[in-house]
Amino acid sequence: MKASTSGQSAARWRTRPKRDGAALLLALALLIPPAATLANQSPEPAAPVADLEAVQRAFQQVVERVSPSVVGIRAHRRLLAAPVDGSDAAGAGVLEQRVIVNGTGTIITADGLILTNEHVIQATEAIEILFSDSRKTGATVLAVDPRSDLAILRVPRSGLTPAAFGDWSAVARGQWCVVSGNPYGLGSDGQLSVSVGTVANLGRQLPGLGEVDDRFYSDMIQITAPISPGNSGGPLFNIRGELIGVVTAMHTRTPTDEGIGFAIPLSPPKRAVLDTLCQGQPVQYGYLGLTVRSAQAAEREGHSVAGGVVVQKIEPNGPADQAQLEVGDVILQFHGRLVHGPAHLAELAGQTSIGTTVSLDVARDGAQRAVPITVALRDVSRVAWMRNGTITWRGMRLADLSADARHSLHIEGASHGVVVLDIEAGTPASRGKVQVGDVIEKVGAQPVQDTIEFLARVQGVGGTLEVSIRNGGTRTIVP
Repeated sequence: MKASTSGQSAARWRTRPKRDGAALLLALALLIPPAATLANQSPEPAAPVADLEAVQRAFQQVVERVSPSVVGIRAHRRLLAAPVDGSDAAGAGVLEQRVIVNGTGTIITADGLILTNEHVIQATEAIEILFSDSRKTGATVLAVDPRSDLAILRVPRSGLTPAAFGDWSAVARGQWCVVSGNPYGLGSDGQLSVSVGTVANLGRQLPGLGEVDDRFYSDMIQITAPISPGNSGGPLFNIRGELIGVVTAMHTRTPTDEGIGFAIPLSPPKRAVLDTLCQGQPVQYGYLGLTVRSAQAAEREGHSVAGGVVVQKIEPNGPADQAQLEVGDVILQFHGRLVHGPAHLAELAGQTSIGTTVSLDVARDGAQRAVPITVALRDVSRVAWMRNGTITWRGMRLADLSADARHSLHIEGASHGVVVLDIEAGTPASRGKVQVGDVIEKVGAQPVQDTIEFLARVQGVGGTLEVSIRNGGTRTIVP
């Protein structure tokens, strides 16, 4: 194509009539300025260009300063799942796949603590860190918090360059921001990629994203800096090169559009989460034992609701059930604070200390009443059951023996129990040799009919448990 184009161009020049020699010299003389004029021209760029070059140098200085604090991450993950077509893989009915997940992290202490997303290193067998000096080393997980999607890794290195945290109160829309990361694993040499944009907005909610893993994205930073797979977990810097967020997600309508980037804000509540994780401690969240929908959704369904949220489902024997809340109740206030929506209620409950009794202002049958409720500890298994009927326990996801589960996993003859849908590698369930498709009929010596009963049997048990598998004996699950 390129050769063809060149040939056509040469032909056009050849078909032009020849110029007279004197006329050609005169034309060149008119086009070329005198030598004195060239000598008197200033080499300095015009003022607008100089201003742009100053901005450009500022970004280059930021990139140079923060680069030693940014690392690439290669997370090695082993996935186990039931075959989609129901076929029997290797005689075990389980498919195994090994993948490498590319991500990014930020050094936050000189002695080797690295901040990243929990979803980057979730269920990994090994983690490799790529430093800006081209060195590589393994990392261990110090602590994770799936709810906030944050994780702290530790590497056996000292004398590192930690990133400086920015003043969150100074972050505003329209400010410049810089993203550094490892998109598509291109930073394998330690030289990570850079993109520049602005803080497009603050406090963005991403409902539904990460819900299966109980992640909660309620106050995200929307950014215009381009990001790609592999940027997850990486830093969002302000124009001073200070850390203000953790790049986490991209919203895209089609595989071909650029999408919109989002970062977790390093606001005071998130900094408190980081402080807890850096101490190697789990983060605790409050739990009410109910699901709700927005008042607007209820109004669209023809219900007359004046603000608040509408109770949709209540966990048996959970906090809301014990407080005698009912499906259809409208929660207007949480301990004196107006409730603006489901995410707001989850945030208010999550920030409440476990065991605290608060007052809910509830509307029911045209009357309002104050309902005391004691906040419990949020547990992923309980939340998963509330959402979709499945529970997660010690690395395995369990469900009731539905017709779909029986068909897809070729289960015949089982009358009770819970079925194993999938298993995370490296968890107590996988070490206990539980397999996808197993039907757990007993916990200890006690039979279980469904997920509700299974939860009741394992709730609060921190030690070793034996589970009985239908036609497969027992399995010992060590935490």
